[in-house]
Amino acid sequence: MATSRSAKPRTVKVTEITKKSIPFTAFQALWIPGTTRICTLGSNDGGFGVIQVHALSHTTALSTAAKSKAPVSDSAPTTSRSSPKLIQQSETEKKVQFKSGTFRSSTRSSSLPHLLTGDFDGRVALWDLARTEFPMTTFRAHEDVVNCMDGVGAQTGRPEFVTGSRDGTVRLWDTRQNHKEAANAGNAGTAVPISNMAPRNGLGRHDIWCVALGGAGTGTDDSLMAVAGYENGDVRAMDLRMGKVVFETNVKHGICGIEFDKREGNARKLVATTLEGTMHSFDLMSGRFAEDVTEEVVAVQSGDDSTLWQIRHIPQRPEVLAVTDGGGNIHMYEHGDEKSLIKSMGSQKIANQGILSLEFNDDLEGLFVGCDLDNTLRVGMVHL
Repeated sequence: MATSRSAKPRTVKVTEITKKSIPFTAFQALWIPGTTRICTLGSNDGGFGVIQVHALSHTTALSTAAKSKAPVSDSAPTTSRSSPKLIQQSETEKKVQFKSGTFRSSTRSSSLPHLLTGDFDGRVALWDLARTEFPMTTFRAHEDVVNCMDGVGAQTGRPEFVTGSRDGTVRLWDTRQNHKEAANAGNAGTAVPISNMAPRNGLGRHDIWCVALGGAGTGTDDSLMAVAGYENGDVRAMDLRMGKVVFETNVKHGICGIEFDKREGNARKLVATTLEGTMHSFDLMSGRFAEDVTEEVVAVQSGDDSTLWQIRHIPQRPEVLAVTDGGGNIHMYEHGDEKSLIKSMGSQKIANQGILSLEFNDDLEGLFVGCDLDNTLRVGMVHL
């Protein structure tokens, strides 16, 4: 059963801490786990792939603001020296353009967690950001662009990650297995996925725009769920323990972003955002998909800026989520209890163009990094 209503925004406080223009289109901006350093990846006008690493200065002010729920400017001396800034630490340019990346299959115990990237040639590579001349390992994962990838999270140390591609397949990998196979093939091997979700026989393939990996139900080692969003509006979830699709639906419009409310065990909500400004929240029935999954539909944005690029839950407050749109706005929502609908917490414009990527920091509540189509890297704080 689906319900629908229009969101009625009320004031939400979002502070922009700092921003920096970057000379390439960044498809993703990611927090390096356990730090306030940022990794951005994408492609430049020359058709080359770029990986940059930035550090935030004056992070003490950020920690104080996060704990006090106050804007950074109210938590630190009002001097230019105390204002956090983005400082570029490294830049790597490669022949192939990068489309996706994640640290979520890298353990936090690493001094510098390893970055996974997906590129326009269908390859996945694992990088040591301290030595980026060559990847640690690389292998062909898909026949076409690796549009998206995800892992459970650095908190777990689990090595699995999932990829989605323009070739219409979703594949689950294990970094330990891929290291071994690629090394035996001279760092250019073709690895075999743990699991593969491909179009059914006789059905045309559709571009996969987003994937998510999360716990389901008990939080045990085998309780892993992969979900994918397709260009034609399909949402499809696979139980990786059983190796089969357990839920699928179509929301009529292309799925731009998708995420579980929790990454480890007992995920209760799955949220997807679309090209046409709607957000779809699926109740996972106490962490497990059932035959009758309840769907709630919220109209977030309309008009030329209606594309909802990204959906992200705040790790420390999984009931709170942020959605970014094509007009540079962040829309904040809160999941209600079992009997209530999603509640709007307001919207705020932070950019002039679409925000392609948004990530919350795992350690500082409300701290986010984003990148937009104006080639700007932004760091901000959501105050709840």
